[in-house]
Amino acid sequence: MSTTLTIDPVTRIEGHAKILLDLDDQGVVQHGHLQVLEIRGFEKLLEKMELFRMPQVTGRICGVCPAAHHLASVAAIEAGLGVEIPEAAGMLRELLYVGHILHSHALSTFVLLGPDVVLGIDSDPATRNIFGILKAHPEVAKKALKLRSIGQRTVEVVGGRGVHPVAAIPGGMAGVPSEEQWSQMAEWGQEAMTLVADLADALRSKLSALDDAAAASMLPFHSLALSRGGTVDFLQGDIVVVDENGGEERRFPPADYAAHLVEHVMPGSYMKAVALRGRPEKDYLVGPLARLNVNAHFSTPKADALLQEYRQRLGIARSPLPYIEARLLEMMHCAERMIALTSGPRPTSPPRISVQPAEGHYVSAIEAPRGLLVHDYTADKDGRIVRANLIVATQNNYRAIDASITSLARHFKPQGDEALKNGMEFALRCFDPCLACATHAAGRMPLEIVERQNGATIRLIRR
Repeated sequence: MSTTLTIDPVTRIEGHAKILLDLDDQGVVQHGHLQVLEIRGFEKLLEKMELFRMPQVTGRICGVCPAAHHLASVAAIEAGLGVEIPEAAGMLRELLYVGHILHSHALSTFVLLGPDVVLGIDSDPATRNIFGILKAHPEVAKKALKLRSIGQRTVEVVGGRGVHPVAAIPGGMAGVPSEEQWSQMAEWGQEAMTLVADLADALRSKLSALDDAAAASMLPFHSLALSRGGTVDFLQGDIVVVDENGGEERRFPPADYAAHLVEHVMPGSYMKAVALRGRPEKDYLVGPLARLNVNAHFSTPKADALLQEYRQRLGIARSPLPYIEARLLEMMHCAERMIALTSGPRPTSPPRISVQPAEGHYVSAIEAPRGLLVHDYTADKDGRIVRANLIVATQNNYRAIDASITSLARHFKPQGDEALKNGMEFALRCFDPCLACATHAAGRMPLEIVERQNGATIRLIRR
C-alpha cells in the first residue's frame, strides 16, 4: 500500500507550509508536493480601495519583499495612465530597488539557505542555522549580516521606511536623500562590492559538495524573465521565455501577460500554480536563475565578468542549486549599480509630475528578488479598485518547486530518513519561497477527510 510522508512545518522559509511525499508500495518516490496553509486574501482586501493607495497598501503584503510590491504597484498605475516619470525619479527607484535586492538575497543566501551550504546539508539541525555559521565561520556570518544591513538601510533612506517603503508615488518620488545620505550610500556601495566578493569566495568553496545533488535535480523547464535588449533589468522590459536549451520560445509585453500565463488551483493548498498557455501547457521557472538563462548581460563590468565565467561552466542552468550562485552575481551587479547611481547627478528636490486617477486597466510586471511579479488592477470611474489580480514569483515557481522536491527526495532517500528530510527542505529553500506573498485569493480551508487506497482517492468527505 502506498505511503505519504509529511514534513510539517518546513523551517527556514518565509511563511508556513508542509511538504508531502508520496511513496509506492515498494517505497519508491512518486511525487513531492508543497502545501501552503496560510491565507492572506489581499486580492479581495484591495477591492473598493482608492487606486492611488495601492503602492502603500500592497507594500504591506509582505515584510520580506515590500519594495517589490511597492514599485510594481506604482508602475502599474503609471502604465495605465500612460505616465512617463522624470528621469531622476526612475534613478531613485532603481537605487531603492538594488538595496532591496541586496537585502533580500543576503537574507536568503546566508540566513535561510546558507546554513545548508556552509555547514552541510547533513550537519546537526539543532545548529544548522545562522548562529551555527556565526560560531563555525564568524567572519562569514558578520559579513553576510553587514551586507543585509546595507541593503535594508538603503531602502530606508530612499524609500522613507526600511520595511514598508512609501516614497514612490504615482508620477514620481515623494522625497530625496540628503547630501550626507548620498555620500553614505556611495560608501555603502563600495563596501557592498567588497563584501559580495569575499562572501562569494567563501560560498563557492562549499558548492562543489553539492554537485551530485545538482546533477540529480535537472528540470526540463522553460525560463521566464524580464529582458531589456538581452540585459537584466529588474524594473523594465519585455517578458521573455526561453526553452531548456536557451532558445527563445516567446516574448510579450507585461500588459499581455494574461494571454500567455494561466493560473491553476493546486490540491490542498492556498497557492495557485502558473503555466504557459498552449497545447500542451508548458512549465517554467522564474527568479535569479531564469534571469541569467534569459539574459546575456548585466550592464556592469564585474557582474558581467562573473556571468561569462558562470555561463562557461553551467550554460543554461536547469537545476535549482545554481540559484545560489545566480544570487551572488546579482548582488555584485546591485553593488555596482549602487556605486554608479550615487556617483552621478543627485536630485535635490522630489522629482514628480502631477497625475490623477481614472477609470481603466492597470498592469505592470517587475522582477521581484524571487522572480516575476505581476500587479493587475481594474478601477472604476471614481478611481476605486473593482478587481485585482496578483501573480507572484513563488506561484510561478510552484511546479518547479514540486519537481525539485521530488527529484532530490529520490536522490537523498537511499541515504536514510534524515537525509531525505534535509534534501526536500533544501530543494524548497533553493527557490527562496515567499508564501505570504503567494496566497492572495480569498477562500476557506474546509474540513476534509481523504480515504486513499494504493495511491487512489476512493472517498472524499468535506464540510
